[in-house]
Amino acid sequence: LYGAKAARFDLLRLVQCLSANITKWNERCDAEFHRLMCYINATKDITMKGHVGDKMKDVKIALYSDADFASCKDTSKSTSGVFISLEGPNTFLPLNAISKKQTVVSHSTPEAEIVAANLALRAEGLPALQLWDTILNRKVKIQVFEDNQATLQIMKSGKSSALRHLNRTHRVNLAWL
Repeated sequence: LYGAKAARFDLLRLVQCLSANITKWNERCDAEFHRLMCYINATKDITMKGHVGDKMKDVKIALYSDADFASCKDTSKSTSGVFISLEGPNTFLPLNAISKKQTVVSHSTPEAEIVAANLALRAEGLPALQLWDTILNRKVKIQVFEDNQATLQIMKSGKSSALRHLNRTHRVNLAWL
């Protein structure tokens, strides 16, 4: 888990899924573990890199969120993905990533994306703003990236007639965003 968190964000979800089965390990887990080790062995040259080539007054925080819809075969829950970095014209510095199974079941991709965006802002975005404001001794801007156009429209307007059925958790997430 530490290696995935510190050096290879692409391994986060795979390692977390396997570690969640540590008390109920079976032959399928052995096969998935073997596949993971083969992937790591075949991609040893892939490393996380960052570079800083700008003055600190020119950098901003970039926050990316995404979700896969109903990826868990057992519970039909989606997975949230979050990536945060420090970016500028000549700067790209990865700061952190999260891959987490959502605690609610969504009925559509936009619903799952709203939950992921909520996690991104609440768990990474706002704490990062406070930290970098203090480190840089100025107000830092955060830019949030979302790849789903329907979700963007819903977040901008705060509502959607197509999602009027939203349950309490989703409704609270949307209102907060």
